Amino acid sequence: MFILFADKNRLRVRRREPLTSGSANVCAARFEFSPDWQGLTRKAVFKAGKESRTVSLDEAGECVVPWEVLVTHGQPLMAGVFGKQGGTALPTIWASLGTILEGVTMDGEGARPPTPDAWEEELAKKGGALAYDGLNLSLMSGDSPLSTVEIAGGGGGPAYKFGHGLKQDGLNVAVNAVSDFSGDNTLPMTAAGVQAAVGNIEILLETI
Repeated sequence: MFILFADKNRLRVRRREPLTSGSANVCAARFEFSPDWQGLTRKAVFKAGKESRTVSLDEAGECVVPWEVLVTHGQPLMAGVFGKQGGTALPTIWASLGTILEGVTMDGEGARPPTPDAWEEELAKKGGALAYDGLNLSLMSGDSPLSTVEIAGGGGGPAYKFGHGLKQDGLNVAVNAVSDFSGDNTLPMTAAGVQAAVGNIEILLETI
């Protein structure tokens, strides 16, 4: 295990071990902190070449070095840590954990799942389930809602009223039409009704 000490914004490596390319879930790091870090939320950052990953630290200040930064040998692995709380931010300098040595490769090695980013880890901790009460859709953490939005048309929504020319059929709204001129002549007529009426008028005209 790597052991690093963050003395405010300085970062020193107190213990190290060899690094080999292709390693996954075997290289751990523990970060220890000076009193300057009291009350700050702490995250570690590892980078090798152009590859960089940010991970959360557990209560003991430990984490696993992401496998993505250990893919390529021959380059140094750098580590840093930063803390935030409200408007306070405290980043350290980079510390070298050593050069990644070439590791033995295995034929047919399958793809590994990506290491979750820090924000994905936080979201996984918070988002337990969705709950819907007929009006509101809530993102739950246990029994407590984290965020709630009102769903349009929910049970507690506004009671819509339809005018004389409309009718509701279940979840559908349709035009309230008639098929002849008898009765209520304020409603629109269907195409079939119009055709029948026009046809009757043509017949009457032929008799004149």
